[in-house]
Order: sequence, then structure tokens, then C-alpha cells
Amino acid sequence: MMYSIEPINELYRDFINKQIAENWAGPFVVTRGVLHDTRYHHGFAAQKDGEILGYILYHFENNDCEISVLESLREKQGIGGALVKAVIQAAKAANCKRIWLVTTNDNTNAIRFYQRIGFSLCAVRLNALEESRKLKSQIPLIGNDGIPIVHEFEFEWVLD
Repeated sequence: MMYSIEPINELYRDFINKQIAENWAGPFVVTRGVLHDTRYHHGFAAQKDGEILGYILYHFENNDCEISVLESLREKQGIGGALVKAVIQAAKAANCKRIWLVTTNDNTNAIRFYQRIGFSLCAVRLNALEESRKLKSQIPLIGNDGIPIVHEFEFEWVLD
């Protein structure tokens, strides 16, 4: 399937904000005990003929780039990997030293995906979701495959 990766513009932003509200109880996400408003994060969208197939949001802090949201609406087609590559290029252009992200222990598909494309597990924060729920009470107790959502897994990609 052919698609293009484009910076998120106003045409895509409304759709993505609705997706994040529906799928992530957004617009807020919590990572490492910090509440982030994804409406103000940079991003890229994978699109074909105006249809959004996936998107990624990120923000810069110091010399790091955090991926705050990655969602492929059509899995197993290379969309997630292409979106991550776009962020890698943006992070390099911004002179970032590393890209990092957090996922939860129930998100086994993401855990496998990030390792497969080259991210390394760099931290596990046990029971972190207890604190995250104080900032965002909508985080469910049970996640994918009936797994209790309890821990944060942090992955990183160190840039050359």
C-alpha cells in the first residue's frame, strides 16, 4: 500500500484529536509522572487519498525527543515504522541526543514493535500507573488481553 508521511496540519489535527479522545481518553497522556496535552505536540500523519492511516505525536525537551502517541489505524503495513522514521529525522534535525517513549506493561504489541525496529528497553517503573491515575483517572485498570495495567516500560533510541 502506498501512502505518504506528512507533518500534521490543521486538516489532520481535528481527526487526530478525536482519535486520541476516543482511543486514549485524551487529549492528555501521562508519562513518567507528567501530564502532557497532546493537542500541542508536533506530529506526522500517514495518509492516502486524504484518509489518515496512522499518526505519531512527539515533543522536544532539552536534548530529548519524546514520542507521546503512536497509532497505526492499519497494522502490519509498515505505517508505524515509517512514522517513527519521520520522528527520527525530526529529532536529528533538532540536535536531539535520544528519542524515548513510554508504554504500559499490557501493551505487548507495542513492546514487541519497539524492540523489533531498534528501540532498547531502558527503564521499568514498577507500579507507576498508581501515580499516573492520580493525574488522569480515566486510565483503565485492565488493558489488552485482560492484563492489569500497572507498570511503565520506557524505550529509547540513542541518536548518533
